[in-house]
Amino acid sequence: MSSLRLASRALALSLLGALPAHSQPAPAPVPSNPPPGDLQSPDQASVRNSAYTLPRGMWGLNLGALGIGGGDAYATLGVSYGIGAGLQAEMNLAHLSVGLINIATAWHFVDTRYFDLGARVGFSYGRGKWVWIANDYTQELIAKIDVMSIPVELTASAPLTRWLQLDLSVSYTYGEVFGHPERAETLFSDAQLGVRQFAVRPGARFFVTDRIALELSTKLPVSTVIPLERMDDQTLPFKHTWSFEGGLRSRLAPGFFTTLRLHYGSEVDALYGARLYPAIELEYRL
Repeated sequence: MSSLRLASRALALSLLGALPAHSQPAPAPVPSNPPPGDLQSPDQASVRNSAYTLPRGMWGLNLGALGIGGGDAYATLGVSYGIGAGLQAEMNLAHLSVGLINIATAWHFVDTRYFDLGARVGFSYGRGKWVWIANDYTQELIAKIDVMSIPVELTASAPLTRWLQLDLSVSYTYGEVFGHPERAETLFSDAQLGVRQFAVRPGARFFVTDRIALELSTKLPVSTVIPLERMDDQTLPFKHTWSFEGGLRSRLAPGFFTTLRLHYGSEVDALYGARLYPAIELEYRL
């Protein structure tokens, strides 16, 4: 009997040893390269005509052609940097290379889930003698002209859903024209150089997928005046100053974006000879 008891105890111990020990479940593997967010995430949100700025420590490099407006007219080789606390600084090196100073700073100072507010201040200065790229006729017109522009803009952005964002900008541009050569009035009125303008810009963005967005906006000037030395200020009618912009922004790769735009308006006609004209912009963030 004693040998039988010993055998049964040995069998019980062996069975207990064979049972699996209780342990915590293994954690789920963490992907080494997490998928990128959508175009509404802070590091991918468009800073054009919106309240947003680059996150702290992020650089933005922009290469564009055939834009309109003081910031990106004709060509853009932009460098921007997120300073922190919602601040951003930027400069258009393409304009600097042809004799135009163009710098700006922006501040995203209200940041909530459904409402954001930002401000932007720019400064541009052009001296006719510096603009070496102009043709002979244009160079003759602008040789004795200096143009200064200081745009100030307040923009509200409301990301209402994952597929819709509304924007509304209120801006005032202070412009000054120094000098007055003959035959320059048409140049100023058509290209809107040195204007003093108060305008609003409503816009909407439709996020078709996490990497594609349709962006629409319209500039609606309330008042546009061109100051000219030794002459009465020239007031431009609304039909010559409003413009429309539509664009398709896409993320081609992490940190790399492209935007194809169509511009419509008299300002477009003055710059490129057609009221409807395409533009392209490439952007890389790092």
